[in-house]
Amino acid sequence: MGNKIYVGIDLGTTNTLVSYYKKEKNTMLKFIGSGNVLPSVIYLDPDTKEITVGADAYRQGSLCPENRITSAKTYMGRGKIYELPVNDGQPVNMTPTEVGAEVLKTVKKRIIKKLKLDEDDEICAVITVPAAFSGMQKEETKRAAKLAGINCLGLLPEPVAAAIASVGDIADSMVFVVDIGGGTYDTAVVSFDKSLNPKIVSQAGDRTLGGDDFDKIIYEYLLHKVGDDIGADLFDEENSEMSRETYLTITGTLRDRAREAKEELSRSNEYTMICQDLCVIEGYNNDEPVTLRYKITRDQFNNLSKGIYDRIEKRLDISIREFKKAGHDISEITHLVLVGGSCYIPAVIELCERKIGIRSSMQCDKTTAVAEGAGIMADSWTTIGEKIGGLVAQSMGVSVAGGKLSKIIKKNTAYPCENTEIYTTTYDNQEKVKISVYFASPDKEYCENVSEHEYYGYFVLDNIQKAKKGEPEIAVKFSFDSSEQLTVTAKDLHTGSTKSLQVSREAFDDDVSSCRPMAIDLLIDVSGSMRGTPLLQAKQACMKMVDEIVDLNVHKMGITAFSDNIIDICSVTGNKDLLHRGIDNMTAYGGTSMMKGIEGSYNKLIEAEESEKIIFLMTDGAPNMGDRSEAVAKRIREESNVKVTVIFIGSKGNRGYGIAHNVSVANTLEGEKPLFYTAEDMSALGELFKEVYADITKTF
Repeated sequence: MGNKIYVGIDLGTTNTLVSYYKKEKNTMLKFIGSGNVLPSVIYLDPDTKEITVGADAYRQGSLCPENRITSAKTYMGRGKIYELPVNDGQPVNMTPTEVGAEVLKTVKKRIIKKLKLDEDDEICAVITVPAAFSGMQKEETKRAAKLAGINCLGLLPEPVAAAIASVGDIADSMVFVVDIGGGTYDTAVVSFDKSLNPKIVSQAGDRTLGGDDFDKIIYEYLLHKVGDDIGADLFDEENSEMSRETYLTITGTLRDRAREAKEELSRSNEYTMICQDLCVIEGYNNDEPVTLRYKITRDQFNNLSKGIYDRIEKRLDISIREFKKAGHDISEITHLVLVGGSCYIPAVIELCERKIGIRSSMQCDKTTAVAEGAGIMADSWTTIGEKIGGLVAQSMGVSVAGGKLSKIIKKNTAYPCENTEIYTTTYDNQEKVKISVYFASPDKEYCENVSEHEYYGYFVLDNIQKAKKGEPEIAVKFSFDSSEQLTVTAKDLHTGSTKSLQVSREAFDDDVSSCRPMAIDLLIDVSGSMRGTPLLQAKQACMKMVDEIVDLNVHKMGITAFSDNIIDICSVTGNKDLLHRGIDNMTAYGGTSMMKGIEGSYNKLIEAEESEKIIFLMTDGAPNMGDRSEAVAKRIREESNVKVTVIFIGSKGNRGYGIAHNVSVANTLEGEKPLFYTAEDMSALGELFKEVYADITKTF
């Protein structure tokens, strides 16, 4: 068994830094060619498929930007997939977590070489994360470390790490930390007692506000300037009328110059950007390589960035309110610590000092403070690390009837913590319940609609009390330990049936499903034209939907029929027997009031607890004259995000075909493909249901 080496890692959006103790001194790890920092950038060679990390990746990617990934941390745990093109086959797909793992693998190799470690030695790390990171993003950070072969001791909020790094002379004080990195804004107020023991008083943040926003605003400014000078639309590759290679070279160069301009204008009042041999444009500059120069002043930069400064000020106001909610006054703040690349910008410094009312401390390095704090924690982990405790960054709970989020653990609760709430069943003799876990979305803490929040996964509790709906008592407990590991336990208080799960992406992927639960309502046209064989075949298709296609352990279904009026065949349920009986009772008669059918189905779905709601509309003809189904379909998507898939059975020459297609288009948001399906014969409906269901589950 080898030795354990303790390090602190600031896995940053822009740069990654590492600190460790050497001869009782906190030391920054040096990276070849980039000093204290390792750029959090990877580059995939399109020929060899080899991955390069760091400064070399940034340089190589300047000429091939579509194979370079930057700022991946911003998208951790948010479902993003990067597609990196290669020259001899399918693109290489990577998740932000896998990008983070590649960066950490490079960190591990450098630690091993610098400290002359053996293969048996174990690298143990405290890794910093934004205070605003969701539980899912924290889990993905741990997963990245695991993929890299690093033992993650625990996660430390970045502003807290910065405060710890600046404790030289601040015993018995209150430190307000503002950390604006490449992709995130964070604040935390940390109090220190006379023995310098830290305690988090409050924290707040924004996962989508940071230095990248300043880079983007300058980049877009350059797109305008350069585009005007060379006579090209650089905001769109197709409209630029350039070769792909030329377009990517220009835009890649301008991205690099934008970043350089931001950094230089933090130090100087003006900066001249030189784009040497930017491109060759036929008929321009005698077909010679184009070199362009642009001067930008700090005043120009500040004018461009006014919207970003406004966002930072609003966030500071929120941070101050959170501190006051914790029972404190702004006058209690003794130190202001600013860290992160964007806190070098003079206007940001002035804004923070004005809002907090004191000058910022100059004793910590804005670039290295977070890593240094993590290194201090790692060195002392066995004695104080697990005792520091953070605050829950976002409320979390489960979905309940009516499509609402029921919170069990609330935002800003201190770790470790636990809480239990009692729930019940939604239909008679229910045999199992689905526990769907959600995290409240940032800035939507007070929104009840569960579809507005972040779905994590679910598990099923079996063997519950068979009784009338509302009688069983199901206790659901959320429990966090000091390492921020969440365990969810569900127990039927009558039968004693219990299921407990340590919540992680891996647990949900292996043991249950991370497919977002849906409430599906089959909306079936039962007008007079459906009499006889068509209705029989439609019933058979609906039975197939219930018995073979939809997993009713995950999703729920209802059935609505429409002719002259709407008929509630079966409420939204997971009970197959109720669905079967409803299907058997369908009869055909009368006209086709599709509009009433959509409204009835919608009104049923908005009461369902599932976060995703979708109508499977099947019709075989044109609706009644004056029907306004298109307007209704458009409204329900815009108001409540209820999707409508439309299945038309009949020929394209039927007047109803065009109307059905238009209903699907009206329900579609910009950039989406209409969910429209068709067949000439009702006997194909079962297979169409299967196809539609497969398409829908891919999008949720």
